[in-house]
Amino acid sequence: MDMLRPHDGIIVLKLASDLDSEHVVSLQPSLEALVEQHSENIILDFSNVTFIDSTGIGAIVFLFKRLTSQRRTLALLKVSGQPYKLMTMLRVENAIPFIENITESENNRSA
Repeated sequence: MDMLRPHDGIIVLKLASDLDSEHVVSLQPSLEALVEQHSENIILDFSNVTFIDSTGIGAIVFLFKRLTSQRRTLALLKVSGQPYKLMTMLRVENAIPFIENITESENNRSA
């Protein structure tokens, strides 16, 4: 997972692998530390993610709830393929915006 700070108030996390039960276990401590140690809004970059399962969905929802409780936002960047199909079936996009570029997230914050 690579962490980038392309704009003020936003951290972009480029996920390096699929979000299945095996990878979420190793990713979860990093997400927890990010929420605890930083105050920025977060964008998860799904460019490299081709598969997500219920564990991955749960990790995203948990992160979303933690950020929301702190009046912070979460957006999902470049979601496609199987992750897009599963998350739209579960209506994740109704709570967490799917974006195609970082500018969209900035526009959502200022609206």
